[in-house]
Amino acid sequence: MKKRYAVTLAAALVLSLAGCHTQESRIHPDETTVQGTGTDQGSPAQPDQGAEDGPDLGDGSKKDDGTQTDDKTVHKVGKQGDDYILPDALTHVYTQSELAGLTREELRLARNEIYARHGRQFNSDDLNQYFSQRPWYQGTISPDRFDDSVLGQNERDNLKAIQDMETGKTVCEIPKIGTEEFPRIDGSTATLPISQAMYRMATGASGMEAESAITHGKTTQAWMSMVAEYVSPERRPELVIAYEPGEQVLEAFKEPGNEVIMKPIGRDALVFLANQSNPVHSLTGSQIADIYSGKITNWKVVGGKDRKIQAFQRPAESGSQNLMDKLVMKGKKMAEAPVDLIISDMEGLLEEVSAYDGTGDALGYSVYYYARNMYRKPELAFMAVDGVMPSSETIRSKSYPFVNDFYAGIRADTPKDSKAYELFEWLTGEDGQSLINGLGYVGIGDGAKELPGNLLAPDEDFTAAIPLPEGHVILADGRYLFGEQGVGVFDSHMNLLQFIGHVDCDDVNRFLECSRDAVLPMMDTITGGYGHYSIGKNQWADREPEEDDTYSYWDEEAFAESHPELLQKYGVTAEDVKVRFYGEYAGVFVITDRHAEHYYGLDGTFLLDYETGGKGEEELPSRYVYGIDDHMAYVEIVDYGDGNNPGSVQYHIYKDGRLMRTLTDEGGDVSDIETHFYTRSNGNYLYFYNYQDELCAKFLYGYYGND
Repeated sequence: MKKRYAVTLAAALVLSLAGCHTQESRIHPDETTVQGTGTDQGSPAQPDQGAEDGPDLGDGSKKDDGTQTDDKTVHKVGKQGDDYILPDALTHVYTQSELAGLTREELRLARNEIYARHGRQFNSDDLNQYFSQRPWYQGTISPDRFDDSVLGQNERDNLKAIQDMETGKTVCEIPKIGTEEFPRIDGSTATLPISQAMYRMATGASGMEAESAITHGKTTQAWMSMVAEYVSPERRPELVIAYEPGEQVLEAFKEPGNEVIMKPIGRDALVFLANQSNPVHSLTGSQIADIYSGKITNWKVVGGKDRKIQAFQRPAESGSQNLMDKLVMKGKKMAEAPVDLIISDMEGLLEEVSAYDGTGDALGYSVYYYARNMYRKPELAFMAVDGVMPSSETIRSKSYPFVNDFYAGIRADTPKDSKAYELFEWLTGEDGQSLINGLGYVGIGDGAKELPGNLLAPDEDFTAAIPLPEGHVILADGRYLFGEQGVGVFDSHMNLLQFIGHVDCDDVNRFLECSRDAVLPMMDTITGGYGHYSIGKNQWADREPEEDDTYSYWDEEAFAESHPELLQKYGVTAEDVKVRFYGEYAGVFVITDRHAEHYYGLDGTFLLDYETGGKGEEELPSRYVYGIDDHMAYVEIVDYGDGNNPGSVQYHIYKDGRLMRTLTDEGGDVSDIETHFYTRSNGNYLYFYNYQDELCAKFLYGYYGND
């Protein structure tokens, strides 16, 4: 049994950012108080009635849809009696600095102006009289008939900003930077939310836009990219936000011309993870060091059951491993790590350090923010160290023993008037520390300003489901979706039902939709043995290998002999039957006649027809056909572009030979096309959609989890 693909990105973990589901307050016109109901998420606001071209956007430039066209525009703030107090409220979220010059009465008028744009009338006579004198106002909707859902997200955020000003709350702010001027940022996986929040605050981008624009590699990669010769200056990160680098990186920084300025911006902790079923809830620091050096190997030695400790480790030079070496081991040599047997197309079975699997005998480690906010398996439990449980409070007080700073870094030759240097300095100021604390990290300072409203409001709605048949589940390759060797079992909302650890299944090439009662051939990656695994019973059904005769059927002559009716149907000979391989196991048979290419699967299942119009190969685009199941297939059409035109990709999806959907890479690169769903890659994240284009789930690629 061999693996069907070469692993590209290893896997993904469900992301749950701090504050993603914070409930907003509804702010009502005619009032200065806040009601305790949640704000509905309405559609974007339409241009105000009576002003067909929309309000002036400050410099006279606006797009047809009313959106701002220049990131550098100074957003005007009017005064009482002007046509608009907030002329850009549809397209811009005003900061407290911009609102600071307004009087209390002007703040009240500005708040109600947002509603007046949509034709709302008011209970207060003075408001009705004031807005009736504005040339754009057409009050046609009584207060009891007005629907808040017409308000766009920018308008909702402006209401929140005004309300904060009226109640005396202060909101953290960041220098405004255009998307083209924003510095290149890299960092650790666990600091990614900081970088993306900074980008959103500075540019006004949405969450998905920030995910696309701001990506992180891993700790060591990020630091080395600042000085490595293999990274060109135009691609080199200008600012790094990451956990402490290891010795290899610090030595590189000592080379002439490689000087880097680092300063702490927050602190985190190395935490230890165990299964909730484990009766051991606390270890001493010395016990942990003894476990990972191999001196203690059984849980009974530390008060647990008579079971072998599975002490999982992190990859060398990862941020977590750097902290483990510094804070816990302190020069002690670590014991051999548990390994999985990984199938390599070139080298057969290879050993790979196993990822923490969360089973009852397991012990693993990570950093606190990542484990608490970005890695959420239901069986996860933190282990107290020296009787102290990790938390924001114990990390801030340093009563938890394994606390360490994380850093912002710039090259020493960074100009002090650059945007990178400006953000570097901002991170340790009150506003930067307020952002770090507000996102759930522990800052080095006590910044306590509120987060901007656009960071608190969730960008995505994950209520939609993948329409699986009754009794079916989605299997996912564990390395792709969890950074762990195994197979995840998911429901229609991509909720994890179970994880089958330390197995490899050829049938799960990233994903497989199947019955919950399916029994599939798998390899045990601990022993290297084969057998069949029952998904429904969550146990091995047998340990009997099955014959791997895949190659014997990829034969053009054999296919032609087995399907003479197809040769007759298309009026061709066996010479017109070809195999097209797209990898070791991905392939199709194609029968070519004068007008089309007819694609079939390995067993003779019809996939689709591709019309050639009699053109030769040199006149046709690059195309790759893949079967999905017995009824669905797709053809990937690739335009590689040239110096003048960017490349593009289209995916034409067929069901029973008929075109069902066409997808493009607009909105994120299409990564996977399955029977009832498809995925898009957006920076470090993977999004799941059903074929109604409804968003169903979001994952962080698990490759980045091994940091």
